[in-house]
Amino acid sequence: MKNTLIAKFGIALALFACVFFSCVKTEFDEPPITGSPVDIKANITIKELKQLHTTLGGLDKIADEKIIEGVVVMDDRSGNFYKTIVMQDASGGIEVKFNDGYLYNQFPIGRTVYINCKGMLLGDYGGITQLNGGTKEEAGVLSAVGITEAQVRTQVFKGLVSATPPEPRIITLADVTNPDYLSTLVKFENAQFIGADTDKTYADAASKLTLNRTIEDCGGSANIVVRTSGYADFAAEKTPTKSGTITGVLSTYNTTAQLYIRNTADVNFTADRCVIVCGKTGGNVTVDNIDEAFTSVTANQDVTLAGWSNIGSDGCRTWRGKSFSGNVYATVTAFTSQDANNESWLISPAITVSTQKKLSFESSWEYYKHDGLSVWYSTNFDGTNFASATWQPITCTLAQASDKDTNPNFGKWIPSGNINLPVVNNGKIHIGWKYVGSGPGGNTTTWRIDNVKVN
Repeated sequence: MKNTLIAKFGIALALFACVFFSCVKTEFDEPPITGSPVDIKANITIKELKQLHTTLGGLDKIADEKIIEGVVVMDDRSGNFYKTIVMQDASGGIEVKFNDGYLYNQFPIGRTVYINCKGMLLGDYGGITQLNGGTKEEAGVLSAVGITEAQVRTQVFKGLVSATPPEPRIITLADVTNPDYLSTLVKFENAQFIGADTDKTYADAASKLTLNRTIEDCGGSANIVVRTSGYADFAAEKTPTKSGTITGVLSTYNTTAQLYIRNTADVNFTADRCVIVCGKTGGNVTVDNIDEAFTSVTANQDVTLAGWSNIGSDGCRTWRGKSFSGNVYATVTAFTSQDANNESWLISPAITVSTQKKLSFESSWEYYKHDGLSVWYSTNFDGTNFASATWQPITCTLAQASDKDTNPNFGKWIPSGNINLPVVNNGKIHIGWKYVGSGPGGNTTTWRIDNVKVN
């Protein structure tokens, strides 16, 4: 009987210890998905609160009882944000800084949060408005600190957690300059990582270094930096090579738009990679002859001539005007390009070729590394839809590595010779000068053409 009582007492004591000691967790494997309703109402929108920050680069104290309500769209679970959450309402979003970490235990994505901001401070970093708890002084310098544990207990109120994550706003890469989208959850469609940033780690997990990777839209008109902390739990994962949608919180650093993903589930790149055509097409323009010395183009600007197409079909390098020793010409290069590959076309207007005509031009190079220039013609390019056109090579004389000028970094101008163009009854052709090169440390020869004639 005595042994039975002792055993029962031991079991009870173990249960007591579990309840009050070993069974208590300060971190949860998964955040709670319910919560409790809160008897508090917002009296100001997040956008209106951010407008109270008028001292750029400084701090503005919130003197009155300003209560905001928002849903958490970014927490610190993955480590891509540190001691920070992002919450948003219908008007906009804001970064909220805390003194403590592991915020996802209390403020997971999907939780509605109410903050009485009285006595707190609005500051900014790189153009992003932030809500802080107070200040500290070190060596005579005053700086912001996050919301303290005491402020959390009395001024931050946890509402319900939705089982359905907040839906991102679908925007385009051209919309990233809209300040209303900053610190909100957004989604980009028809996007992909640029060639140079595919199959690369999101960040440097070994050295804990934050890295930028760039995505582009499939229209080739814009791009944005995807910024990832070296402390993120997905830092060592590789960026996908395909295209699709990407979701994240929009941010900025000065004038550079940035996107922060919560985890790699935000990157849904499963479609075939986009073929991006950059630049400008010439449209439906037909000529009988060409005599183009490029004297009307502007140095260091894209070549824009009536009826001519200037296209980057892999990467977005296009042909540009250049002037040297009084001579103006068209030039293209992959030097300083961050693209894995570059393909650039300068294409003439449509030329009538119902009778025999001849082509001639001059070519040259700078800082020779590779043969990157070739000449082609097409009978079905319509001046607009480059991707659907077929091209045939034109045999001609082009500048070679041995054609050095007195300065060995520059080549001589070499005549192409008179090239017979195909005769197409009642037809037309376009002539295209195609350049291929590659990005950092690759094939970066600058190629030049001038004095194009067809007659």
